[in-house]
Amino acid sequence: MSSLNDIETGKLIASIDTLTDEVKELRHEVDMLKEQMTKGKGIVIGFVLLATGMGASVSSIVNKFLGG
Repeated sequence: MSSLNDIETGKLIASIDTLTDEVKELRHEVDMLKEQMTKGKGIVIGFVLLATGMGASVSSIVNKFLGG
């Protein structure tokens, strides 16, 4: 096994610290994206239900006036 000198050890430690910080930041961003997706699903479901209700209402009104 090769031995590292003090400079190489310091660089390795700095690289590990940088990588650890980046992983923490990426985890935070992924958590935020998950939260946004969860909220987005509710909004999409709401729009679908609203569109369905409006379509049924318009269809009923048109049928009432034209269908007799």
